[in-house]
Amino acid sequence: MTPLLRPVQPAEAGALYELLLQLGESDGVKEIRTTLASLQTHLFGDTPAAHPHWVMAGDDVAGFSIHSWKWGPFTGTRDLYMQALYIRPRFRRQGLAGRAMAALARIALAAGGTRMEWFTVRDKAMARGFYDALGAQDASHMAIRRLQGEALARLAGSR
Repeated sequence: MTPLLRPVQPAEAGALYELLLQLGESDGVKEIRTTLASLQTHLFGDTPAAHPHWVMAGDDVAGFSIHSWKWGPFTGTRDLYMQALYIRPRFRRQGLAGRAMAALARIALAAGGTRMEWFTVRDKAMARGFYDALGAQDASHMAIRRLQGEALARLAGSR
């Protein structure tokens, strides 16, 4: 039997890139700056920044997940950070996303992790309902902060 999650191989980077563009469109991302070259460098280079997996439905690629690791300063453990989970429309409502999340949870626990974290688009009620049903909770005590573009460059050159 084909495993539900299968590591994406470097030769499959183009197919992953195409699905990444589909995810961006689905999430309403206005500008996708990721290129195939940057994906190849950062996911399949000498020091991968994240780990991509295909979500399989038998022998068919149903979607993908990408995760990386973060260190929890108060737990003292590695925690799994899910960068992306995407199931292609024709494979949705078959339980694949839930099974993929369970597989990622097993990866987290096997690495000694104590939690998984990810971002969700606020106005995607179906996704939020799905994650709620898994038992996920909003980290309401946290706020996402971001420096980018001119603000990032200004800070980098300021001190």
